[in-house]
Amino acid sequence: MKKGIMFCALAVLSIGASCFAQSLTGYEIMKKADEVPTAQTSSYTATMTLTDKNGKTRIREVKELSKEFGDTTKTIIIFTTPKDVAGVGYLMFEHKEKPDGSKKDSDNWLYMPALKKVRRISGSDSEGDFMGTDFTYEDMGDRALSKDTFTLLGEEDVDGVSCYKVEAVAKDSAEKNPRRILWIRKDNFLLAKGEYYDRQGALSRKLFCSDIEKIDGWWTTQKMLMQNVQKKHSTLIEMKNVSYNLNIDDSLFTVNALEKERIK
Repeated sequence: MKKGIMFCALAVLSIGASCFAQSLTGYEIMKKADEVPTAQTSSYTATMTLTDKNGKTRIREVKELSKEFGDTTKTIIIFTTPKDVAGVGYLMFEHKEKPDGSKKDSDNWLYMPALKKVRRISGSDSEGDFMGTDFTYEDMGDRALSKDTFTLLGEEDVDGVSCYKVEAVAKDSAEKNPRRILWIRKDNFLLAKGEYYDRQGALSRKLFCSDIEKIDGWWTTQKMLMQNVQKKHSTLIEMKNVSYNLNIDDSLFTVNALEKERIK
């Protein structure tokens, strides 16, 4: 969710480029995708539109702030509307992968204003739906490469853009989505599309990204649509008011700030 996706207008056609593409392994492609640069800070608001199988919609508004602290990126998400979720906050500490390939799991906290209590999200909880959306808590951050085995399946176009098609198989087969198919843009190694499969091997969810443009010098995905094909439910996230490299107070990225509802 945090890394923008660049729109590529031209497919790579040269023989040299084709040979270069064939020389990359699935892991190398995902490594490059994981290393795509991000801004020191980011800020945006977003609309979440949840649509059920009968076409009924619910709309939510959120505000997100993110900042890099050395090898850790801290992000806070606050729901602003409607009233039934207003004030709900989510704080996440994402830790960068170490040179040896290891990565500490993210630290995550959810604040519920009605209870005036912060709950730690860890372990199997990370596979749960994020606030009733079709995204999981794990989807909200960056997954460690060491958790999967990657295989390059080939190359395909997504919306006319040339992409690598990579299979990611979880080393822990008990995960909710132990197999994923990811389409990574060839020009900038950013995610264009994803398919998520359940433990029985059936397609569970589909992710589509669109409306990409450069904001403050950083490529930004302004729309992300996650479809749960089994439940016939979907969540559309539309970003707006995006800014990068602003001066954001460090103290906002704390459990104490979350509990005191400092971000409105």
